[in-house]
Amino acid sequence: MIGISAQMQHVYGLIHQASAYGYPVLITGEKGTGKKLAAQTIHSLSQREEKSFVVADFSTLAPTLAESELFGYERGAFTGANQTQWGLLAFAREGTILLKEVGNLPLHVQSRFVQMLQEKEFKPIGSSQPLPFKARVLAATSRDLEADVKRGVFRQDLFLWLNAAQINLVPLRERKGDIPLLIDYFLEKHAGADAAETKFSAAAIEYLGGHSWPGNVRELEGTVRRAISVRSGETIEASDCALKPKAPDDRQWAEDVTVYLDERERQSIVQALRESQGDKSNAARLLGIAESAFQKRLQYYHL
Repeated sequence: MIGISAQMQHVYGLIHQASAYGYPVLITGEKGTGKKLAAQTIHSLSQREEKSFVVADFSTLAPTLAESELFGYERGAFTGANQTQWGLLAFAREGTILLKEVGNLPLHVQSRFVQMLQEKEFKPIGSSQPLPFKARVLAATSRDLEADVKRGVFRQDLFLWLNAAQINLVPLRERKGDIPLLIDYFLEKHAGADAAETKFSAAAIEYLGGHSWPGNVRELEGTVRRAISVRSGETIEASDCALKPKAPDDRQWAEDVTVYLDERERQSIVQALRESQGDKSNAARLLGIAESAFQKRLQYYHL
């Protein structure tokens, strides 16, 4: 991780502290702040360094696949299960598993995960034989899980398990003093043999420093990479950086995210109703929420 700001010094201290123990850690921050890298650093500094580091990425995985991706399944467990498949929990063994964008985990899978954390074992789908779970759990999210708990879309017991310690990665706009150092790092990373001769002009660095960076470090890296590819000489100028003239509308972004999360929750409810053949009590149990809360969600979605 790159940065000399006070915020990053605080993060480094928390990472070193977390690496000395085996408790779960919740890593929070906006998209592009480096949550996966922070998790990798915790693992590499820990006694599990030589063990597996497994990433379960729920940012793009369909909710219907989350359970089989984590727990694996036995041959014949469901239609299309033509062979036994190990899940990511089994592959983690005694290493570390990162639950990336854990807030996207469907409620019924959250319930199974809590049970596994309590019992230190789990059963693949369709299996009667439990497997031991000895890996360390790290979780990362760009969502407000406490708000999700209040909304009934994230289990409180799972939140408490994962939040044994928390590391928050501040957005790049709040540590702009690290931008020149990050530019140098990405320049060396992407310029290859030309890195020693290539540099950003003072005007270009000032220009980049004035940006709000809604995509954080990831956006900065992409900007540096593009600037390297379009530069006309050894010095990269502000005109080579091609930043958008303004940050996106935060209100529209919030509306889009709300619509997206509501749709995911609605799909989970529909799936639970199908699996329980319309029995609302069983569906609420599958999702790990009270029946009264389930009834409210049905009304909310006009189901």
